Amino acid sequence: MLASALSAQEPRAAHVSTASFQTGDGAAFTLAWRYAPGDAPGRESPQFDDSNWALVAPALGPGEFPQSGWNGVGWFRRHLIFDRAVQDHPIALTFSAPGTADVYLDGALVLSVGRSASPLIPAQRSDAAAVTFRGDAHVIAVRYTYPPDVSRPEGGFGFRLTLAPAVPQGLRAAHDWIVAMHGAIVALPVFLVFLHLALFAFDRRARENLYYAGEMLSFALIVLHEYRENFFASDAARDFIDRTSAGTPMVAIFFGILTYYSVRTKRIPRSWRLMAAIGLVLFVASFVARDWSGYLWMPYFAAMLIDIVRIEHRGDTIERGGTAIFLLSFAAFSIAVVLQILITFGVLKSVGGITEVYVFGIVASAVGMSLYLARNVGDSRIFALENERKTRELNRARELQLSMLPRDVPRVEGLDVAVGIQTAAEVGGDYYDIRRDGDDALLVAFGDATGHGLASGIVVTAAKALFSSVSPDGSLAGHLGDFSRALRAMHLPGFLRMCLSLTRVSRNEAVVASAAMPPILIRRAATRCIEELGRGELPLGSSLTLHYQERRTALSAGDTLLFATDGFAEQALADGRQFGYDGVAGALLAAGDAPSASEVIGRLFAIAAEFRGARPQDDDITFVVVRVS
Repeated sequence: MLASALSAQEPRAAHVSTASFQTGDGAAFTLAWRYAPGDAPGRESPQFDDSNWALVAPALGPGEFPQSGWNGVGWFRRHLIFDRAVQDHPIALTFSAPGTADVYLDGALVLSVGRSASPLIPAQRSDAAAVTFRGDAHVIAVRYTYPPDVSRPEGGFGFRLTLAPAVPQGLRAAHDWIVAMHGAIVALPVFLVFLHLALFAFDRRARENLYYAGEMLSFALIVLHEYRENFFASDAARDFIDRTSAGTPMVAIFFGILTYYSVRTKRIPRSWRLMAAIGLVLFVASFVARDWSGYLWMPYFAAMLIDIVRIEHRGDTIERGGTAIFLLSFAAFSIAVVLQILITFGVLKSVGGITEVYVFGIVASAVGMSLYLARNVGDSRIFALENERKTRELNRARELQLSMLPRDVPRVEGLDVAVGIQTAAEVGGDYYDIRRDGDDALLVAFGDATGHGLASGIVVTAAKALFSSVSPDGSLAGHLGDFSRALRAMHLPGFLRMCLSLTRVSRNEAVVASAAMPPILIRRAATRCIEELGRGELPLGSSLTLHYQERRTALSAGDTLLFATDGFAEQALADGRQFGYDGVAGALLAAGDAPSASEVIGRLFAIAAEFRGARPQDDDITFVVVRVS
């Protein structure tokens, strides 16, 4: 392709006024310059006649050559007319190009670019010099060199020359302060990225930290693009940031809505799929329709606000510590973005003289998220301390409960007795006690207080005291009636009751009176079948007046009696299937062949563990086994 002449500025000189410097980049002379190939003396002089030179754009794209040819060296000249308002002021002349160049102002060399590069590297180089234009008519001449046998950069070759007001010496400190502030604004979201990624690494359940890190990384790229003139010296780097950051606002908004979902909802709502689809379409469109990339994020932001209002209005939210702080900072950020949109469309010129108000929204979001995090960490610490205190109390309750169980089982000739308790993580209300009843019998108290924790431990303590006062010659049913009246007189809460059975066991007979306890199971040695004895009535402490009954059965050599709390029958699998009382009977039938009562208990615990598998034990399991020998 051949670079065509551009007539927009020829044959007149370019007019430079204060309006030429309104853009952040200053005045860029990218249209036609007067061009002649080769080299000749005097071409830098302002009096040199260049009226018959060709008109060529100074930046040549890939494969482009001036119509008059290119042999590796060429001269470019530009005539300028300066308004009086911009004369006699320092002007920064910036020149960037691959290759080498000498820049002359009115015949005087003011800048050399790329002279130290050896060998020549086909990449953009930038340099600048401060110049002063005295008077109105001036000529800039550029001797530009780029060997034809050297590979060209991807964007082509040629040069770019811009003029911009130089920073006065008195304002240098203020300018440096502004640059430092811009650096701090970029550094803040970068710091938050690493902070919240670290928090997510410590607690993978807190996904809001991961999403917020993605949001802050996107904002860091947005701010870096906004202030790219301060951070990147070369045009190539600035163009790269400009090309690659077009869709970043969509990424920031998407991670922002995910952060909101994680903080305010139990589970991410289905609308996230719609938000993701809209964001993906707009992300791609921002690179395709570059002229509209600065506006495409606005409808996406509006969609995010609509979804947040919908969720808040429906009440599909959860309350957490610091939620009000998070919502307040989110509202401040949203207001800042809305103001930025109004400034972009010219509805507002500025807010207090500031045109980049969205930056303050980012700062407000960072402060709010940090306060929310601090509040949550504080609540977590308080919760941990409270949980630690309750754990100590439960451990003491466990110690108290176990201390009330008999240390030694009394021996009676003709009866083999064994006990076993397997505790769960939570304090239960299982209770057993055994004492001699005369020379040839045992009195067994076997019970389970309703509920768990300290309250059930208190009821067990009362039952222990009542059992200790039992006279050996009274009836078991009468004892249960006395126990029930005593507990009712304690005015216990309605959820606290004591299920208890009293059983007198000898070599020939078992007599039981039960208050809501599961029946005793008897494995008959002669028939190898299971029988039940003593199905319970109302628990102790009930407000109803009740006369408990005694039930009895004869025993023979080899018969085995099993007292088991409901924790054995009610253990369940993940699908809800319970072991059940039929399972208890089957377990006793299978374990009853063991040669001793203690081995029967060992087999029962093994059967229970095999049924549960990897599931934890939910309730205490207590066994008392008596075998007639």
